[in-house]
Amino acid sequence: MFKVSHPEKALRAIRILRYGLSLLFLALALVRPETLLFLGLALLAFLMARTDYCPLIRRP
Repeated sequence: MFKVSHPEKALRAIRILRYGLSLLFLALALVRPETLLFLGLALLAFLMARTDYCPLIRRP
């Protein structure tokens, strides 16, 4: 676990990154033949962003 001075800022940055990753996987699902794989990865990234799941950052 990492101890950060502002965990909310770090989680917000990670959340933005995961939303972007979810959009990337959705775009890849449109152009690649592995549609179900990329849709599943997009869903996983989206749910992780929505729930603020990050086991590496210690919350107070």
